[in-house]
Amino acid sequence: MIARWLAAAFAGLGALMAAPAFAQVDRDVIVASAELMQDGDDVEVTGARAPGGAPPYVSLVVPADFVIFTVTLETGTRSQDARTKELETAFKTLADRIGKSKDVVMEVGFPGSSSALETAAAKEAISNDGDRSRINLVLKFTVQKNDTFGAVRTRAEKFIAAIAVNGRVEAVTGPQQYIGVSEPKKHREALLRKIADDTKLLQTIFAGAGGQSPAISMTGLEGRVLYRPSGPLELEMYIPYSIVLGSPQPQR
Repeated sequence: MIARWLAAAFAGLGALMAAPAFAQVDRDVIVASAELMQDGDDVEVTGARAPGGAPPYVSLVVPADFVIFTVTLETGTRSQDARTKELETAFKTLADRIGKSKDVVMEVGFPGSSSALETAAAKEAISNDGDRSRINLVLKFTVQKNDTFGAVRTRAEKFIAAIAVNGRVEAVTGPQQYIGVSEPKKHREALLRKIADDTKLLQTIFAGAGGQSPAISMTGLEGRVLYRPSGPLELEMYIPYSIVLGSPQPQR
């Protein structure tokens, strides 16, 4: 019995690269940090630790659709009521600006655990910690044609630096960035076709006398597509699976 096992354990995401980091979540997503995360139909990848195992030989590399930066609006004004008003004003001003932008999407919360801007109210998003109050935000910057990560970062930093603040509100950028793919499911068919082609090659190579193809057994293809960063703006997509080739099928 000739066995070839292809399996991958997706424990964490990629290594931190120059500036970006990477990871994945539970509903088709990609982020940068130390855990697996997902949000809606996007994939966000983080990378505070290396993956726990190598992916299968057959995989698909796709370009990132967006880069995530985290921003916290925070204030240390003495009165909590005043802090709330300051943050509500800053949040509304930023939301209005986002509404006029075609290349930036804002969500409330953290990568992999965020809510769409349309469903979030500033007052509900405010968290209080002693004498400081804050709103945690996720900003997704679209990757444009021929972009480099440096170009996206420059664009993002310029946008964040121009966030209008009031009172004692500050806009603080988080230390990690994340890359992501929108609608990762659309790549599943191309990935499965690559796996099918590789399987046919195996059957050809291990064919018995007379060219009979060996029996084949595959498991794992029903699983979700996983991701890991393969470059500053690239993601490697794969499905952990195993394949077993048996003896050539007898002629009838």
